[in-house]
Amino acid sequence: MENGGRFDIIIAGGGPAGLVAALHATKDPRRRLRVCLIDRKKEPGAPVRCGEAIGLKGFAESVHLDAAWIKSTIVKAKLVSPSGISVTLPGNHQSYIIDRRRMEEDLTADAVKNGVTFIPNATVVSAEWTVDGDYSCATDSGTRYRAYCLILADGVESRLARGLGWKTALKRSDVITCAFAKIEHPSIEPDACLFFLGKSIAPGGYAWVFSRGEYQANIGLGVLGSMNSAGKPKKLLDEFIGAGYPGARIFDTHCGAVPMARWLTPLVKGGAMVVGDAARQVNCTTGAGLAYAFYSGMTAGTAAARACDGNSCDHRILKQYEKQWASHYGKQQRRSHALKEVMVGFSDSFLDEIARSLSMVEPSAMNASRVFLKAFSKHPLLALKVIKLFR
Repeated sequence: MENGGRFDIIIAGGGPAGLVAALHATKDPRRRLRVCLIDRKKEPGAPVRCGEAIGLKGFAESVHLDAAWIKSTIVKAKLVSPSGISVTLPGNHQSYIIDRRRMEEDLTADAVKNGVTFIPNATVVSAEWTVDGDYSCATDSGTRYRAYCLILADGVESRLARGLGWKTALKRSDVITCAFAKIEHPSIEPDACLFFLGKSIAPGGYAWVFSRGEYQANIGLGVLGSMNSAGKPKKLLDEFIGAGYPGARIFDTHCGAVPMARWLTPLVKGGAMVVGDAARQVNCTTGAGLAYAFYSGMTAGTAAARACDGNSCDHRILKQYEKQWASHYGKQQRRSHALKEVMVGFSDSFLDEIARSLSMVEPSAMNASRVFLKAFSKHPLLALKVIKLFR
């Protein structure tokens, strides 16, 4: 195999988690670590398998938000029940729909500016620990790279973690298969996020319409793996668009999977770390993963920079990444998985009942406790089950 060179840190995957890891691994110019970012995509950010929604807090912790990335500032959100009952949700922290492709292009350029060696259009197909005390990574082009530290950021379909000893198999009930698209239509509600529930719309999941401004929106839906069949998400999305936005211009259509399982443990094995979707770091009730990806990339990249000295990697320092994740987002993510398990059993009639109760509450007077009490007032046993999740 062709020799691709030796590095301190190799990052497999150039999505949000991998890019932020690369940036934080090279943040201190005095360290001059050799960092290599290998990504299977020919161009950063394409295709976009994402609703592109994130709150300001999700950026503030890990990444500076560039105003050029913002497509729309979200000022309202609505939930639509299976029978069509609309509930205006209370306002929360400032949220945005971003241009993820532009964001990833800019973050990639920043990483290269920091000295990262960026290798696009290449997939790391294997990684193994060597007797020399480093990792040997082979790409699909037949090139082999060496590094003391390895960050796996290659998405939900990653097999690299499995090859290094992680148990990565997902149950069908722990994965959502999604169909994504962008549309143009005059009836798109500006500055809004809409969520649609119902087994006929998106079994085990939901459909979304996120305004991108100028009568454009990100639109998509997810179907729980245990309720899925070949081609079903795309078929349901076509039906959803046809019913709600007849004659819409549809473009940038993609399909992909989102993990809806508890985060992978451990997050660190030897000199390897797993981040983002590859680590199942996704909110299991909403499918949102950008904020988690940014944070895991930041903490993993920072730990890797501290652990590497140019000739070796102190594996003990890498474990700081898992400690930080567990204490910050870890409990929240596991709670979201437990809540997802409860919500999958909700019938359409029960969802309508909740929506009917909430529709009679003024959004300004609505808060988490009020939502909870209204949703479960007639179901005390279910309420007790959910309360236990938040202890």
